[in-house]
Amino acid sequence: MTDRRYSGSCGSSSSSNSNNSNNGYRCGIKTQLHAPSSGRCNYHNNNNNNNSCKTGVARSTTAAMHVKKTWKTAAVMFLAVAAVTTVTAAFYFNYAATACCAVVPLSSSSLLQESSNTAAVDSEPYRSKLVGSSATRPSKLYAVCEVRDHLRSPADRDRFSRHRRQTVDSTSSTVDKNPGNRYSYNGESETARNGDRGNDTTLIYFITPTYPRREQIAELTRLGQTLMHVSRLYWIVADDRPDCSLQIMNLLPDFSIPYTYIASPMPSIYKHNPNAMPRGVSNRRAALNWIRLNHNINDSNAVIYFGDDDNTFHLDLFKEIRTTKKISMFPVGLVGEYGVSSPIIDKGKVVGFFDSWPAKRKFPVDMAGFAINVQLLFKYPYATMPYKAGFEEDRFLSALAIRLDEIEPKAENCTRILVWHTQTAKKPKPIVMVRSKATLPGSLATLLDQVTMLGIGGVSETTGVRSYMTKNGNIFRV
Repeated sequence: MTDRRYSGSCGSSSSSNSNNSNNGYRCGIKTQLHAPSSGRCNYHNNNNNNNSCKTGVARSTTAAMHVKKTWKTAAVMFLAVAAVTTVTAAFYFNYAATACCAVVPLSSSSLLQESSNTAAVDSEPYRSKLVGSSATRPSKLYAVCEVRDHLRSPADRDRFSRHRRQTVDSTSSTVDKNPGNRYSYNGESETARNGDRGNDTTLIYFITPTYPRREQIAELTRLGQTLMHVSRLYWIVADDRPDCSLQIMNLLPDFSIPYTYIASPMPSIYKHNPNAMPRGVSNRRAALNWIRLNHNINDSNAVIYFGDDDNTFHLDLFKEIRTTKKISMFPVGLVGEYGVSSPIIDKGKVVGFFDSWPAKRKFPVDMAGFAINVQLLFKYPYATMPYKAGFEEDRFLSALAIRLDEIEPKAENCTRILVWHTQTAKKPKPIVMVRSKATLPGSLATLLDQVTMLGIGGVSETTGVRSYMTKNGNIFRV
Protein backbone atom coordinates (compact mmCIF):
# COMPACT_ATOMS: atom_id res chain seq x y z
CA MET A 1 0.00 0.00 0.00
CA THR A 2 2.69 2.37 0.86
CA ASP A 3 4.30 1.93 -2.47
CA ARG A 4 1.06 2.59 -4.35
CA ARG A 5 0.32 5.68 -2.31
CA TYR A 6 3.75 6.97 -2.92
CA SER A 7 3.32 6.20 -6.58
CA GLY A 8 -0.01 7.92 -6.95
CA SER A 9 0.94 10.91 -4.91
CA CYS A 10 4.11 11.36 -6.77
CA GLY A 11 2.14 11.77 -9.97
CA SER A 12 0.03 14.58 -8.51
CA SER A 13 0.57 18.14 -9.58
CA SER A 14 -1.61 19.90 -6.94
CA SER A 15 -0.57 23.04 -5.25
CA SER A 16 -0.86 21.46 -1.85
CA ASN A 17 1.69 18.98 -2.76
CA SER A 18 3.79 21.75 -4.07
CA ASN A 19 3.46 23.60 -0.82
CA ASN A 20 4.15 20.50 1.15
CA SER A 21 7.14 19.93 -0.98
CA ASN A 22 8.34 23.41 -0.27
CA ASN A 23 7.85 22.81 3.46
CA GLY A 24 9.79 19.62 3.43
CA TYR A 25 6.89 17.32 2.73
CA ARG A 26 6.56 15.30 -0.44
CA CYS A 27 3.61 13.03 -1.11
CA GLY A 28 2.36 13.64 2.44
CA ILE A 29 5.48 12.34 4.11
CA LYS A 30 8.26 14.35 5.64
CA THR A 31 11.44 13.75 3.79
CA GLN A 32 14.96 15.08 3.54
CA LEU A 33 15.00 18.03 1.20
CA HIS A 34 18.17 17.07 -0.62
CA ALA A 35 18.72 13.44 0.25
CA PRO A 36 15.56 11.29 0.18
CA SER A 37 16.09 8.15 2.13
CA SER A 38 13.72 5.66 0.61
CA GLY A 39 10.68 5.02 -1.59
CA ARG A 40 10.01 4.85 -5.28
CA CYS A 41 10.15 8.61 -5.40
CA ASN A 42 13.94 8.11 -4.93
CA TYR A 43 14.22 5.56 -7.69
CA HIS A 44 15.45 8.09 -10.18
CA ASN A 45 17.93 9.47 -7.71
CA ASN A 46 19.12 5.99 -6.83
CA ASN A 47 19.66 5.33 -10.50
CA ASN A 48 21.66 8.50 -10.71
CA ASN A 49 23.71 7.41 -7.74
CA ASN A 50 24.30 3.99 -9.28
CA ASN A 51 25.23 5.60 -12.55
CA SER A 52 27.59 7.89 -10.68
CA CYS A 53 29.18 4.89 -8.99
CA LYS A 54 29.50 3.12 -12.30
CA THR A 55 30.94 6.25 -13.83
CA GLY A 56 33.45 6.54 -10.96
CA VAL A 57 34.50 2.92 -11.37
CA ALA A 58 34.87 3.43 -15.11
CA ARG A 59 36.88 6.55 -14.52
CA SER A 60 39.12 4.71 -11.99
CA THR A 61 39.64 1.88 -14.47
CA THR A 62 40.47 4.33 -17.22
CA ALA A 63 42.93 6.12 -14.94
CA ALA A 64 44.55 2.82 -13.99
CA MET A 65 44.86 1.85 -17.63
CA HIS A 66 46.33 5.28 -18.38
CA VAL A 67 48.87 4.90 -15.57
CA LYS A 68 49.76 1.41 -16.80
CA LYS A 69 50.16 2.66 -20.34
CA THR A 70 52.24 5.58 -19.11
CA TRP A 71 54.41 3.19 -17.08
CA LYS A 72 54.96 0.98 -20.12
CA THR A 73 55.86 4.00 -22.22
CA ALA A 74 58.29 5.19 -19.53
CA ALA A 75 59.86 1.72 -19.34
CA VAL A 76 60.32 1.59 -23.11
CA MET A 77 61.82 5.07 -23.12
CA PHE A 78 64.16 4.13 -20.27
CA LEU A 79 65.34 1.00 -22.08
CA ALA A 80 65.86 2.99 -25.27
CA VAL A 81 67.91 5.62 -23.43
CA ALA A 82 69.92 2.86 -21.72
CA ALA A 83 70.63 1.20 -25.06
CA VAL A 84 71.72 4.46 -26.65
CA THR A 85 73.90 5.25 -23.64
CA THR A 86 75.52 1.81 -23.78
CA VAL A 87 76.28 2.11 -27.48
CA THR A 88 77.64 5.61 -26.99
CA ALA A 89 79.81 4.51 -24.09
CA ALA A 90 81.13 1.55 -26.07
CA PHE A 91 81.94 3.80 -29.00
CA TYR A 92 83.62 6.31 -26.69
CA PHE A 93 85.76 3.75 -24.91
CA ASN A 94 86.79 2.21 -28.21
CA TYR A 95 87.46 5.26 -30.32
CA ALA A 96 87.68 8.39 -28.16
CA ALA A 97 91.43 8.29 -28.58
CA THR A 98 91.14 8.80 -32.32
CA ALA A 99 89.74 12.28 -31.77
CA CYS A 100 92.44 13.44 -29.38
CA CYS A 101 95.46 13.02 -31.54
CA ALA A 102 96.52 13.93 -35.06
CA VAL A 103 98.54 10.97 -36.26
CA VAL A 104 100.47 10.42 -39.44
CA PRO A 105 100.01 6.78 -40.54
CA LEU A 106 103.19 4.79 -40.66
CA SER A 107 103.89 1.67 -42.64
CA SER A 108 105.49 -1.41 -41.14
CA SER A 109 108.75 -0.53 -42.83
CA SER A 110 108.82 3.04 -41.58
CA LEU A 111 108.09 1.93 -38.02
CA LEU A 112 111.31 -0.03 -38.03
CA GLN A 113 113.38 2.26 -40.21
CA GLU A 114 116.65 3.27 -38.63
CA SER A 115 117.43 6.94 -38.55
CA SER A 116 119.78 7.95 -41.35
CA ASN A 117 121.22 10.86 -39.44
CA THR A 118 123.54 8.95 -37.15
CA ALA A 119 124.96 12.09 -35.64
CA ALA A 120 121.59 13.02 -34.22
CA VAL A 121 120.71 9.56 -32.95
CA ASP A 122 121.25 8.84 -29.30
CA SER A 123 120.15 6.11 -26.98
CA GLU A 124 117.37 8.11 -25.36
CA PRO A 125 113.89 7.35 -26.74
CA TYR A 126 111.05 9.78 -27.25
CA ARG A 127 109.31 10.08 -23.89
CA SER A 128 106.16 11.26 -22.17
CA LYS A 129 104.26 12.27 -25.31
CA LEU A 130 100.97 11.24 -26.75
CA VAL A 131 100.86 9.94 -30.28
CA GLY A 132 101.18 12.87 -32.68
CA SER A 133 101.39 15.43 -29.89
CA SER A 134 104.34 17.39 -28.56
CA ALA A 135 103.06 17.81 -25.01
CA THR A 136 102.01 15.46 -22.27
CA ARG A 137 98.24 15.32 -22.39
CA PRO A 138 96.79 12.19 -20.75
CA SER A 139 93.99 10.47 -22.65
CA LYS A 140 90.95 9.07 -20.92
CA LEU A 141 91.85 5.74 -22.50
CA TYR A 142 95.60 5.63 -22.25
CA ALA A 143 98.74 7.74 -22.38
CA VAL A 144 101.79 6.94 -24.48
CA CYS A 145 104.72 7.26 -22.11
CA GLU A 146 107.60 6.39 -24.42
CA VAL A 147 108.19 5.59 -28.10
CA ARG A 148 111.22 4.23 -29.91
CA ASP A 149 110.54 3.76 -33.60
CA HIS A 150 114.04 3.18 -34.95
CA LEU A 151 115.46 -0.31 -34.91
CA ARG A 152 118.89 0.22 -33.38
CA SER A 153 121.11 3.21 -33.02
CA PRO A 154 124.85 2.67 -33.61
CA ALA A 155 125.43 2.67 -29.86
CA ASP A 156 122.73 0.07 -29.35
CA ARG A 157 124.11 -2.10 -32.16
CA ASP A 158 127.62 -1.93 -30.74
CA ARG A 159 126.40 -2.81 -27.26
CA PHE A 160 124.37 -5.73 -28.61
CA SER A 161 127.34 -7.01 -30.65
CA ARG A 162 129.67 -6.74 -27.67
CA HIS A 163 127.22 -8.65 -25.53
CA ARG A 164 126.90 -11.43 -28.09
CA ARG A 165 130.67 -11.60 -28.63
CA GLN A 166 131.20 -11.98 -24.90
CA THR A 167 128.67 -14.81 -24.89
CA VAL A 168 130.47 -16.57 -27.75
CA ASP A 169 133.90 -16.02 -26.20
CA SER A 170 132.77 -17.51 -22.92
CA THR A 171 131.64 -20.69 -24.74
CA SER A 172 134.20 -20.72 -27.55
CA SER A 173 135.48 -24.16 -26.70
CA THR A 174 131.99 -25.61 -27.01
CA VAL A 175 131.18 -23.63 -30.13
CA ASP A 176 134.33 -24.70 -31.97
CA LYS A 177 133.53 -28.34 -31.39
CA ASN A 178 129.95 -27.94 -32.57
CA PRO A 179 129.75 -26.75 -36.17
CA GLY A 180 125.96 -26.59 -35.91
CA ASN A 181 125.95 -23.87 -33.28
CA ARG A 182 123.38 -21.10 -33.63
CA TYR A 183 125.79 -18.19 -33.41
CA SER A 184 127.60 -16.67 -36.36
CA TYR A 185 131.14 -15.39 -36.45
CA ASN A 186 130.21 -11.83 -35.52
CA GLY A 187 128.50 -12.87 -32.30
CA GLU A 188 124.90 -12.29 -33.44
CA SER A 189 122.48 -15.19 -33.40
CA GLU A 190 121.37 -16.59 -36.72
CA THR A 191 117.75 -15.95 -35.78
CA ALA A 192 118.39 -12.30 -35.00
CA ARG A 193 120.63 -11.83 -38.06
CA ASN A 194 118.62 -13.74 -40.65
CA GLY A 195 115.16 -13.40 -39.17
CA ASP A 196 113.01 -16.38 -40.07
CA ARG A 197 115.26 -17.78 -42.80
CA GLY A 198 114.53 -15.01 -45.26
CA ASN A 199 110.86 -14.55 -44.32
CA ASP A 200 111.47 -11.44 -42.24
CA THR A 201 109.51 -8.90 -44.28
CA THR A 202 106.38 -9.19 -42.14
CA LEU A 203 106.29 -7.02 -39.05
CA ILE A 204 105.13 -8.55 -35.77
CA TYR A 205 103.26 -6.34 -33.33
CA PHE A 206 103.94 -8.04 -30.02
CA ILE A 207 101.41 -6.77 -27.46
CA THR A 208 102.32 -7.35 -23.82
CA PRO A 209 99.87 -6.42 -21.08
CA THR A 210 101.53 -5.96 -17.70
CA TYR A 211 100.67 -4.61 -14.27
CA PRO A 212 102.62 -3.32 -11.23
CA ARG A 213 103.78 -6.07 -8.93
CA ARG A 214 106.92 -7.36 -7.29
CA GLU A 215 107.87 -9.59 -10.22
CA GLN A 216 107.09 -7.12 -13.02
CA ILE A 217 110.64 -5.98 -13.86
CA ALA A 218 111.97 -9.54 -13.68
CA GLU A 219 109.25 -10.80 -16.04
CA LEU A 220 109.82 -8.03 -18.57
CA THR A 221 113.59 -8.58 -18.43
CA ARG A 222 113.22 -12.27 -19.24
CA LEU A 223 110.75 -11.58 -22.05
CA GLY A 224 112.87 -8.76 -23.49
CA GLN A 225 115.89 -11.06 -23.63
CA THR A 226 113.82 -13.45 -25.78
CA LEU A 227 112.49 -10.76 -28.10
CA MET A 228 116.03 -9.48 -28.73
CA HIS A 229 116.50 -12.51 -30.98
CA VAL A 230 113.48 -11.79 -33.18
CA SER A 231 113.82 -9.59 -36.24
CA ARG A 232 111.15 -7.19 -37.50
CA LEU A 233 109.32 -7.02 -34.19
CA TYR A 234 107.61 -4.00 -32.62
CA TRP A 235 106.94 -4.34 -28.91
CA ILE A 236 103.89 -2.63 -27.37
CA VAL A 237 104.05 -2.75 -23.58
CA ALA A 238 100.74 -1.68 -22.02
CA ASP A 239 100.91 -1.13 -18.26
CA ASP A 240 97.84 -1.32 -16.03
CA ARG A 241 98.52 1.88 -14.14
CA PRO A 242 97.44 5.53 -14.42
CA ASP A 243 100.96 6.92 -14.69
CA CYS A 244 104.22 5.99 -16.38
CA SER A 245 106.70 3.75 -14.57
CA LEU A 246 110.21 5.15 -14.45
CA GLN A 247 111.58 1.65 -13.88
CA ILE A 248 110.04 0.32 -17.10
CA MET A 249 111.12 3.42 -19.04
CA ASN A 250 114.68 2.77 -17.89
CA LEU A 251 114.46 -0.96 -18.68
CA LEU A 252 113.02 -1.12 -22.20
CA PRO A 253 115.88 0.66 -24.04
CA ASP A 254 118.30 -2.02 -22.83
CA PHE A 255 116.86 -4.57 -25.26
CA SER A 256 117.45 -2.55 -28.45
CA ILE A 257 113.91 -3.32 -29.62
CA PRO A 258 111.60 -0.72 -31.18
CA TYR A 259 108.74 -0.28 -28.75
CA THR A 260 105.92 1.84 -27.40
CA TYR A 261 105.21 2.00 -23.68
CA ILE A 262 101.60 2.79 -22.74
CA ALA A 263 99.94 3.54 -19.41
CA SER A 264 96.41 2.08 -19.67
CA PRO A 265 94.67 1.54 -16.32
CA MET A 266 91.65 -0.67 -15.90
CA PRO A 267 88.45 1.32 -15.28
CA SER A 268 87.58 1.23 -11.59
CA ILE A 269 84.08 -0.07 -12.30
CA TYR A 270 85.55 -3.48 -13.18
CA LYS A 271 87.64 -3.80 -10.00
CA HIS A 272 84.78 -4.51 -7.59
CA ASN A 273 85.00 -8.30 -7.93
CA PRO A 274 88.61 -9.48 -7.41
CA ASN A 275 87.72 -13.03 -8.45
CA ALA A 276 86.36 -12.00 -11.87
CA MET A 277 88.43 -9.00 -12.87
CA PRO A 278 89.06 -8.82 -16.64
CA ARG A 279 92.83 -8.48 -16.33
CA GLY A 280 94.73 -7.14 -19.30
CA VAL A 281 91.64 -6.06 -21.23
CA SER A 282 92.24 -2.32 -20.93
CA ASN A 283 95.88 -2.89 -21.93
CA ARG A 284 95.08 -4.91 -25.04
CA ARG A 285 92.34 -2.49 -26.06
CA ALA A 286 94.75 0.43 -25.75
CA ALA A 287 97.37 -1.40 -27.82
CA LEU A 288 94.84 -2.21 -30.54
CA ASN A 289 93.78 1.44 -30.65
CA TRP A 290 97.41 2.50 -30.89
CA ILE A 291 97.90 0.22 -33.90
CA ARG A 292 94.77 1.57 -35.56
CA LEU A 293 96.10 5.09 -35.07
CA ASN A 294 99.65 4.46 -36.25
CA HIS A 295 99.67 1.66 -38.81
CA ASN A 296 99.09 2.39 -42.47
CA ILE A 297 95.66 1.02 -43.33
CA ASN A 298 96.86 -0.04 -46.79
CA ASP A 299 99.78 -2.07 -45.43
CA SER A 300 98.82 -5.70 -44.80
CA ASN A 301 102.37 -6.80 -44.14
CA ALA A 302 101.99 -7.04 -40.36
CA VAL A 303 100.73 -9.52 -37.78
CA ILE A 304 99.38 -8.94 -34.26
CA TYR A 305 100.15 -11.30 -31.39
CA PHE A 306 99.30 -11.10 -27.68
CA GLY A 307 102.13 -12.27 -25.45
CA ASP A 308 101.87 -11.97 -21.67
CA ASP A 309 104.95 -10.93 -19.74
CA ASP A 310 105.09 -14.24 -17.82
CA ASN A 311 104.72 -16.58 -20.82
CA THR A 312 107.55 -18.59 -22.36
CA PHE A 313 108.11 -18.52 -26.13
CA HIS A 314 110.07 -20.73 -28.52
CA LEU A 315 111.78 -18.70 -31.23
CA ASP A 316 110.18 -20.88 -33.90
CA LEU A 317 106.81 -19.43 -32.90
CA PHE A 318 107.67 -16.11 -34.54
CA LYS A 319 108.63 -17.85 -37.78
CA GLU A 320 105.25 -19.59 -37.74
CA ILE A 321 103.05 -16.56 -37.15
CA ARG A 322 104.75 -14.33 -39.73
CA THR A 323 102.92 -16.13 -42.52
CA THR A 324 99.48 -15.43 -41.06
CA LYS A 325 97.13 -14.30 -43.86
CA LYS A 326 94.03 -13.79 -41.72
CA ILE A 327 94.16 -15.75 -38.47
CA SER A 328 96.42 -18.55 -37.32
CA MET A 329 96.15 -20.83 -34.29
CA PHE A 330 98.47 -23.20 -32.44
CA PRO A 331 98.72 -25.11 -29.12
CA VAL A 332 99.54 -23.48 -25.78
CA GLY A 333 101.07 -25.55 -23.01
CA LEU A 334 100.40 -25.45 -19.27
CA VAL A 335 96.78 -24.34 -19.68
CA GLY A 336 93.86 -25.64 -17.63
CA GLU A 337 93.22 -29.14 -16.38
CA TYR A 338 94.26 -30.75 -19.68
CA GLY A 339 97.69 -29.15 -19.57
CA VAL A 340 97.24 -27.85 -23.12
CA SER A 341 94.77 -25.80 -25.14
CA SER A 342 94.74 -26.34 -28.89
CA PRO A 343 92.66 -26.58 -32.04
CA ILE A 344 92.04 -30.08 -33.37
CA ILE A 345 93.16 -30.55 -36.98
CA ASP A 346 91.88 -33.07 -39.50
CA LYS A 347 93.12 -33.02 -43.08
CA GLY A 348 94.66 -29.61 -42.60
CA LYS A 349 91.47 -27.97 -41.31
CA VAL A 350 90.30 -27.05 -37.82
CA VAL A 351 87.44 -29.35 -36.80
CA GLY A 352 87.20 -28.49 -33.10
CA PHE A 353 89.04 -27.42 -29.99
CA PHE A 354 90.65 -29.20 -27.06
CA ASP A 355 90.28 -27.04 -23.94
CA SER A 356 89.31 -27.90 -20.37
CA TRP A 357 87.00 -24.86 -20.04
CA PRO A 358 84.64 -24.79 -23.04
CA ALA A 359 81.96 -22.61 -21.32
CA LYS A 360 79.85 -22.64 -24.54
CA ARG A 361 82.53 -20.55 -26.26
CA LYS A 362 82.73 -20.70 -30.02
CA PHE A 363 86.51 -20.26 -29.83
CA PRO A 364 87.78 -21.87 -26.59
CA VAL A 365 91.42 -20.85 -27.04
CA ASP A 366 94.07 -19.18 -24.92
CA MET A 367 95.11 -15.58 -25.56
CA ALA A 368 98.59 -16.79 -26.55
CA GLY A 369 97.18 -19.35 -28.99
CA PHE A 370 96.39 -17.19 -32.02
CA ALA A 371 97.71 -14.40 -34.24
CA ILE A 372 95.80 -12.15 -36.63
CA ASN A 373 96.70 -10.10 -39.66
CA VAL A 374 96.59 -6.37 -39.02
CA GLN A 375 94.07 -5.81 -41.79
CA LEU A 376 91.35 -7.45 -39.70
CA LEU A 377 91.48 -4.47 -37.34
CA PHE A 378 90.68 -2.09 -40.17
CA LYS A 379 88.10 -4.37 -41.79
CA TYR A 380 86.21 -4.56 -38.49
CA PRO A 381 86.88 -1.20 -36.82
CA TYR A 382 84.48 -1.85 -33.93
CA ALA A 383 86.06 -5.17 -32.95
CA THR A 384 87.63 -5.14 -29.51
CA MET A 385 87.81 -7.19 -26.32
CA PRO A 386 85.01 -7.16 -23.76
CA TYR A 387 85.43 -6.58 -20.05
CA LYS A 388 84.18 -10.10 -19.32
CA ALA A 389 86.64 -12.42 -17.61
CA GLY A 390 87.18 -15.68 -19.48
CA PHE A 391 85.45 -14.58 -22.68
CA GLU A 392 87.95 -12.05 -24.02
CA GLU A 393 89.34 -14.30 -26.76
CA ASP A 394 85.98 -15.70 -27.84
CA ARG A 395 84.22 -12.33 -28.12
CA PHE A 396 87.18 -10.72 -29.85
CA LEU A 397 87.44 -13.43 -32.50
CA SER A 398 83.67 -13.46 -32.94
CA ALA A 399 83.74 -9.69 -33.53
CA LEU A 400 86.24 -10.35 -36.33
CA ALA A 401 83.72 -12.72 -38.01
CA ILE A 402 86.16 -15.63 -37.98
CA ARG A 403 85.00 -18.97 -39.41
CA LEU A 404 86.52 -22.36 -38.65
CA ASP A 405 87.49 -22.96 -42.27
CA GLU A 406 89.48 -19.68 -42.28
CA ILE A 407 91.78 -20.65 -39.39
CA GLU A 408 95.36 -21.40 -40.46
CA PRO A 409 96.83 -24.15 -38.27
CA LYS A 410 100.48 -23.64 -37.33
CA ALA A 411 103.11 -25.58 -35.40
CA GLU A 412 103.01 -28.63 -37.67
CA ASN A 413 99.22 -28.89 -37.75
CA CYS A 414 98.98 -28.06 -34.05
CA THR A 415 101.17 -30.95 -32.94
CA ARG A 416 104.02 -28.88 -31.43
CA ILE A 417 103.91 -26.64 -28.39
CA LEU A 418 105.83 -23.44 -29.04
CA VAL A 419 104.39 -21.27 -26.26
CA TRP A 420 103.73 -22.03 -22.60
CA HIS A 421 101.41 -20.25 -20.21
CA THR A 422 103.95 -20.18 -17.40
CA GLN A 423 103.13 -18.22 -14.25
CA THR A 424 105.49 -16.91 -11.62
CA ALA A 425 104.54 -17.62 -8.02
CA LYS A 426 103.30 -14.45 -6.37
CA LYS A 427 104.66 -13.56 -2.93
CA PRO A 428 104.10 -10.49 -0.79
CA LYS A 429 106.69 -7.74 -0.94
CA PRO A 430 109.11 -8.04 2.02
CA ILE A 431 110.07 -5.09 4.20
CA VAL A 432 113.63 -5.17 5.52
CA MET A 433 114.08 -3.48 8.90
CA VAL A 434 117.43 -1.81 9.53
CA ARG A 435 118.69 0.16 12.50
CA SER A 436 119.59 3.21 10.46
CA LYS A 437 119.63 3.80 6.73
CA ALA A 438 122.43 6.31 7.15
CA THR A 439 124.80 3.78 8.71
CA LEU A 440 124.39 0.85 6.33
CA PRO A 441 127.79 -0.65 5.51
CA GLY A 442 129.46 -0.38 2.10
CA SER A 443 127.31 -1.03 -0.96
CA LEU A 444 124.30 -2.24 0.99
CA ALA A 445 122.61 1.16 1.04
CA THR A 446 122.78 1.49 -2.76
CA LEU A 447 121.63 -2.11 -3.22
CA LEU A 448 118.59 -1.64 -1.00
CA ASP A 449 117.73 1.54 -2.87
CA GLN A 450 117.71 -0.53 -6.07
CA VAL A 451 115.51 -3.14 -4.43
CA THR A 452 113.04 -0.42 -3.48
CA MET A 453 113.13 1.20 -6.92
CA LEU A 454 112.43 -2.11 -8.71
CA GLY A 455 109.49 -2.78 -6.43
CA ILE A 456 110.76 -6.14 -5.18
CA GLY A 457 111.09 -5.04 -1.55
CA GLY A 458 111.22 -2.15 0.86
CA VAL A 459 113.36 -0.79 3.68
CA SER A 460 112.19 0.57 7.03
CA GLU A 461 113.73 1.53 10.37
CA THR A 462 110.62 0.72 12.41
CA THR A 463 108.91 -2.33 10.94
CA GLY A 464 109.62 -5.44 8.86
CA VAL A 465 111.99 -8.38 9.05
CA ARG A 466 115.12 -7.82 11.07
CA SER A 467 118.18 -7.91 8.87
CA TYR A 468 121.67 -9.21 9.61
CA MET A 469 125.05 -9.41 7.95
CA THR A 470 127.65 -12.11 8.41
CA LYS A 471 131.41 -11.81 8.56
CA ASN A 472 133.74 -14.70 9.26
CA GLY A 473 130.80 -16.72 10.50
CA ASN A 474 129.70 -14.02 12.92
CA ILE A 475 126.28 -12.39 12.68
CA PHE A 476 125.70 -8.67 13.17
CA ARG A 477 122.54 -6.56 13.13
CA VAL A 478 122.41 -4.14 10.20
